[in-house]
Amino acid sequence: MKLRLYCILLMVTFAIAASADNLGFSEKKPLQFGIDKDYAPLEFVNEKGVPSGADVEFTKLLMKRLDIPFEYKPNTWGAIAGDVLQGRVDLGMMVYSPYRKDVTNYSRAVIRLYYQIVTRKGTDKSYGLRDMHNMEVALMASRPVRDTLQKIGAKLVIVDDLTKAMKDLSAGKYDAVVCYRYQAKYLIAKHNLQNLVQEDLTLTPREYCYVSNNKKLIAAIDKELDKMDDEGLIDEVYGNVASTFNGVIIPRWVYGAIAAFVIVALLAVILNQMRNTRQLKKALDLARENEEKARESEEIARANAEKAKESEAIAKANAEKAKASEEEARRIADVARRNAKEAEYNAQVASQNEAKAREAAEAARKSEELKDIFLGNMSHSLRTPLNAIIGFSDLLMTMEEGMMPKEEQNDLLHLINKNGLELLHLINELLSLSEVEGEKQLFQREVTDVDYEMGQFAAEIRPQLHEGVTLEVEEPVEGLRALLDKKLLRIVTMHLLDNAMQHTMEGKIKLSYYVKEGGMYVEVRDTGVGLPEKLKQNIFGLLSDKNTYTHDDSQDNPGLGLSVCKAIIDRCNGKIGVRENTEDGHGTIFWFWTPTEILN
Repeated sequence: MKLRLYCILLMVTFAIAASADNLGFSEKKPLQFGIDKDYAPLEFVNEKGVPSGADVEFTKLLMKRLDIPFEYKPNTWGAIAGDVLQGRVDLGMMVYSPYRKDVTNYSRAVIRLYYQIVTRKGTDKSYGLRDMHNMEVALMASRPVRDTLQKIGAKLVIVDDLTKAMKDLSAGKYDAVVCYRYQAKYLIAKHNLQNLVQEDLTLTPREYCYVSNNKKLIAAIDKELDKMDDEGLIDEVYGNVASTFNGVIIPRWVYGAIAAFVIVALLAVILNQMRNTRQLKKALDLARENEEKARESEEIARANAEKAKESEAIAKANAEKAKASEEEARRIADVARRNAKEAEYNAQVASQNEAKAREAAEAARKSEELKDIFLGNMSHSLRTPLNAIIGFSDLLMTMEEGMMPKEEQNDLLHLINKNGLELLHLINELLSLSEVEGEKQLFQREVTDVDYEMGQFAAEIRPQLHEGVTLEVEEPVEGLRALLDKKLLRIVTMHLLDNAMQHTMEGKIKLSYYVKEGGMYVEVRDTGVGLPEKLKQNIFGLLSDKNTYTHDDSQDNPGLGLSVCKAIIDRCNGKIGVRENTEDGHGTIFWFWTPTEILN
């Protein structure tokens, strides 16, 4: 009797344990996994009626590890969403929504989905969020994305068939389609939409999770997902959908931008090092040559001095031997005096050569010191915006949703964008300076319509002016044509206009140009804040001398623009300068003059 009771208890215990392992699911009662019949490439039913996609493969692997029998329940997305939320199926996969978190249970994120904007090729425009104002944009229903695009003024078209929307975009019906990155890639390739291009958007990525009314099931899935993530199985299955970096998906353009920046920075440092090394070698060679000449001159001087002494002795001896021959004696004395003067002259030449050698050595030392100063300041100027970009982006990526107000998030994004633009501007200026100083920028003179070019420069600057600021162009001679390098004219003039725009909050900016002293004179006059006291002494050489400017956290980075302008004008044998705008009461006047062949 006791043995029979023990057997019964053992069987009950075994049954309870088996039930606990598979959470109550069995071959007779398998888990119902709902999938969307048309959500490729994540989950869909292929032409043979077989469930397919990354979700199907991953769930099959997950259920096998959990030892849970299951079967697929394909349906339309609307029906599947309702079945999962109302418990008619046991498990599904959805994008996490804060609006549904209280009516169902979400697992940890399996992957993160990033948004892209898809446009037609040939549209020469960078599509950031701010550029989508008044654009007609098609997208699937998503409250966060819809609210964001409505705030920036986009014209939204909500669609329920993304494939049709992509084809309509290709045919010209919409300006753009917003969808997930993997959807854009898959549909463009599948339907051969070769006239469409993808670009990442700075929208918050969405978390793609398992969802179920069964909390124990979600808890078991979370635990197993952590193990599969450590083993690399998630990346293995979803590798074609997204790339990851320590669990955070990194857009591919970030890798390209980082690689390009590193290459450009290394090339700039290498080119500058090579140039300084050549200059140092020339200076050292010149110093050694002058030192050698100085020694030779000194030896000649000593030899001449000895000859002078010998001649004087001979003269004295001859005077004693033949007092009657006074003329010969005077001649010998004259020779002695000339030799003495020549010896004195040679001694002076030797002294001058020695001074030149010291100056050459000092020039070589200063060149090396200026190189160190330039590299130090550039390192600080590059590191400051980089630290801001990395710090703010790390904060946004690690901050849980809802912990930071939307307004503060937008402020951080604006700071990241501002520092990124400053970094790009600084690198472009560094490349321009390296190109001019390295003699790689050839002066290609051509017949130029100066009035047209100046008008283009003004038209490009006007949309960027602060509210209330005006820009006028003074044309002294209509139809002014000259033989000059249009590229260098644009670089210098646009730098001066951009500088005036940044420092003029009210009033006006005036661009003037006219023929003067066999060349062309250009002047940019503004009513801005004027010249800072600390920059007046060497405004065109800010990164070349530590006694005139050293960057610190308490002042804005002036960049390399004016140094680039100075290098170009020097190469053109011209002049460049700046003075205070006393005519208007305040502001600054930048000007330059270059020898130019005027054709009319």
